Amino acid sequence: MTISKHFGRGAAALGALVLVVAACSSGSASSAPASAGAASPAASSGAASPAGSAATGEKPTLAFIATMTNPSQAFSWKMYQKNAAKYGFNVINIDNKNDAQQQTAAINSAVAQKVAAIAINPIDAAGYVPATKAAMAGGTVVCLSMVPAADNAQDGSTCAVSVDDVLGGNTAATAILNAFPNGATGVEIGGQAGHVAATNRHTGFSEGIKGKNITVLEYKNPQAWDTAQAQAIAEDMITKYGDKIQFIFCHWDNGATGVINALKNVKEPWAQKVMIVAVDGNKTGFDQVKSWPNYISIAQNAETITSKVMEESMLFIKKDPAAVKKNIIPFDLITKDTIGNFTPPEW
Repeated sequence: MTISKHFGRGAAALGALVLVVAACSSGSASSAPASAGAASPAASSGAASPAGSAATGEKPTLAFIATMTNPSQAFSWKMYQKNAAKYGFNVINIDNKNDAQQQTAAINSAVAQKVAAIAINPIDAAGYVPATKAAMAGGTVVCLSMVPAADNAQDGSTCAVSVDDVLGGNTAATAILNAFPNGATGVEIGGQAGHVAATNRHTGFSEGIKGKNITVLEYKNPQAWDTAQAQAIAEDMITKYGDKIQFIFCHWDNGATGVINALKNVKEPWAQKVMIVAVDGNKTGFDQVKSWPNYISIAQNAETITSKVMEESMLFIKKDPAAVKKNIIPFDLITKDTIGNFTPPEW
């Protein structure tokens, strides 16, 4: 997570740095995730309770469903456990294993365990909707965690908490425009193919450079939020375009690690001058802001997001009129000029 010491100073530093927008990447789980259909232990003491009962004083249970090999989601699980008691929940974790069928099985398993709420970081834009709609029809609150609802999935969740990934892509575009006022050519390495965060970041970036003197030579997505896949894509692009690449917009900081590896292997002066822009603001992003000559990381705060998911989920459980369906958490901007204003994240 990132904790700003002085809010509002980041935007002024955009002009000269690389922007990395990484909304879905690194970290480590605090406990081994469960397979779909089997939940990991609850965060609070004792076994995970079912929906909970005011009469017995039991806490309601929230199931967090995500791809637990994704470092951002492993860290999110750690934050759900850390803050569950504060928001009145027991929490369990079910791994969707980055598979659509496993994701459906995980949702159905959570319902079978009579959880009161599901927090889900889905692997796709709308494939989860039939299962979550069935869960909601049975009275389970479903909140999207770290992603907004896609246009064709608005009825598939009770609420959503995320950054605005379209704005993240826009911010990347602005950074590149400021760095290259006379125009530039470069490439875009997207996030996981079909993931709503990747789709929105690409949309925001494309909108931001439309009609400007910025040319994207190629755009390509990996099949997962995987550093090695990002490196392979970068190596292929470097082979194709060489020193025509003046900037690289990579959708996540851990993917940008692969980009940096590919550029270092070139061993030519131009490669060290490439501007990199990415999203996430994780520990890797902080390190790369410090180490790469021209790098910017757009940071999303996982603890703030997961806490808001639990807050809103509990409000919906209680049918509180203060509950909000769409919740946007602002980005933090990490550059060489602003990095000292933030506490380095753990993930």
